[in-house]
Amino acid sequence: MCATNLWSINAAAFTPEFTRFTADTLGVAPAPSEVNISSGRVRNLSTAFTLTRRMCDCDTLVGRRNDSPVDGEISAQEWLTWLRELPSHVPHVSRIAVMRAWSPEDDVIAPTRACGIRIDELSEDVLRDIRDDNLLTIDYPRTAQDSQQGEKMITR
Repeated sequence: MCATNLWSINAAAFTPEFTRFTADTLGVAPAPSEVNISSGRVRNLSTAFTLTRRMCDCDTLVGRRNDSPVDGEISAQEWLTWLRELPSHVPHVSRIAVMRAWSPEDDVIAPTRACGIRIDELSEDVLRDIRDDNLLTIDYPRTAQDSQQGEKMITR
């Protein structure tokens, strides 16, 4: 059995810029996944993807709690930089989700537990503590520009 960290982001944010920024920051491009997360915390129109450097995510920092670093793994600082700077490079991101699953075989997986935090609450400890079959969502604050765009869409 292998661990897979399944990520999800709203489809409008899964752009070439998102792919480039992710590859530049983490050293791996997001690979779209056919497995989706079934949760009220993840939109139906989200794009699921993985960020796996090797065969699985057993040796990645996300979800590994106090395990020692593995040679060549993405560092905590790289993960935190990627997540914190995402809105600066991807204008339509409002939430990103990650779920650690063991050998997902179905097209849709459902978390046993889910929790959400704001980006300013994110730390290395939070990333390390993602438990198997649990979903973590990270919300980004809406900017004034986001609110104005939303108002324009409503009034059209």
